[in-house]
Amino acid sequence: MNEHTLAYIDQDSLFHRADALSKLLWVVVVIVLAFQTTTMEARGILLAALLVIALLFARVPLSVILKASPLIFGVALLLGLFHFFVTPDEPIFTLGPLHGSQAGLVKGAGYFFRLAIMVLVSFMFIWTTNIRELMVGLTKLGIPYRYAFAIFTALRFLPIIQQEVDAVQAAHAIRGRAARSPWAHRFRLWQRYLFTVIVNGLRKAENTALAIESRGFGAYPTRTYVKPYRLTFVGVLIVVAFMLAGAGLILWEKGLLVL
Repeated sequence: MNEHTLAYIDQDSLFHRADALSKLLWVVVVIVLAFQTTTMEARGILLAALLVIALLFARVPLSVILKASPLIFGVALLLGLFHFFVTPDEPIFTLGPLHGSQAGLVKGAGYFFRLAIMVLVSFMFIWTTNIRELMVGLTKLGIPYRYAFAIFTALRFLPIIQQEVDAVQAAHAIRGRAARSPWAHRFRLWQRYLFTVIVNGLRKAENTALAIESRGFGAYPTRTYVKPYRLTFVGVLIVVAFMLAGAGLILWEKGLLVL
């Protein structure tokens, strides 16, 4: 099984059986809910629900979620801590010259949950969606197939870039125990990682462009053949269920619904 954090995971789950456009709409619904909810409790429930869904209903391996956790929670945590310390109010926590406030805690927690929810639901979409199906679905919506293919190519390159990073890290680790190096040396190593990955990525992009041009892609306004696409009952059910659950969550935090 491919356990790269930015790659499609081939599983037989409820989410994998849903069509790509329904899952894309589901992502939009979740992001809207993340901004419509106003309390830490409601956003925490939404984030916990996504984790449970990823494990039980999307059958994403726990190892993949743990591997992606620095991206899901790391940046969100840094953004939350930033607002915790810079928001002016009566300080409740002091760390040297930094002062955290109650207003900063509320604001920082809001940024943390919103960003973590958006990143997690985006990862879930990548983990459970075949991007070829997404490309065909976008053309069915009337989007020109050139733009749909551009989205397909961008998503296809994500796991390839991650494989390049893993390969470069492994090569450097074999040559010099990078994990035990001083921080200054690690920083220079990351500069080399970035340069190598960018060069390899540009080379692959150039080869892809040449392959597309040699096949006459884009020469005609429409494709001569498009795989059939249809909405699935499971996909529609997921969207409707989450819209109802989200409405109930908003009513609950406003005190209009008692659980």
